[in-house]
Amino acid sequence: MRILKTVLATLVISLGVVIATASGIIYSGVYNVAATSEHWPITRWVLNKTVHRSIERQAAGIEPPARDAEQQLLVGAANFEAMCSDCHAPPRQRPSVAARGLYPKPPGLTHAAHEKSASEIFWVIKHGIKASGMPAWGPTHSDDEIWAMTAFVTQLPDLSAADYQHMLASAQAHGIGHDHAHDSDAHEHGAQAQPDTHDNAEPPETRHDDGDTPHDHAAHDTHAHG
Repeated sequence: MRILKTVLATLVISLGVVIATASGIIYSGVYNVAATSEHWPITRWVLNKTVHRSIERQAAGIEPPARDAEQQLLVGAANFEAMCSDCHAPPRQRPSVAARGLYPKPPGLTHAAHEKSASEIFWVIKHGIKASGMPAWGPTHSDDEIWAMTAFVTQLPDLSAADYQHMLASAQAHGIGHDHAHDSDAHEHGAQAQPDTHDNAEPPETRHDDGDTPHDHAAHDTHAHG
């Protein structure tokens, strides 16, 4: 009985120390939340491990549907260019200025394609990741569209910059493109759809070229975007 009391007392004291330490960090303001300051190693480990295990659990049981592979890839490429390329650099292109200012950095999706299953990639695209900059596309896009982006992401390791531009050109030739007009809020409230700001953006082949050396940012914290 004495041993049990000693163990319980030790646990209570340890918990009190942890709570006191955490409270001190929170209220002192010592933790630097600036995007120019990296997480503490323990913080980074906890966040990464939590996110990866959560994705694995939440995506369990999701099965990719059978689709026309070529058509699906073209839809995925067009949507990726419109929705994802500002944060995740297209094949063999430089990350955008905005992407380099984010912390954690948006991970290289070739890295995700190697390490994540299609079901896990689908889940991340559909549901997003809290407090990371990765939005949830599920509320505004159909599962078919999200599976198309998933299919495209899984092919990224094998795509060159020329392949990517060819896919975009083929998508345009087939009348395939991202349409913001089907946004759920616009349908529910009868609001006029916002114009696609990418219509006035720089050409895809130069949008990420601002003079910096290309790099694969897969080594950065993956908890930002799965």
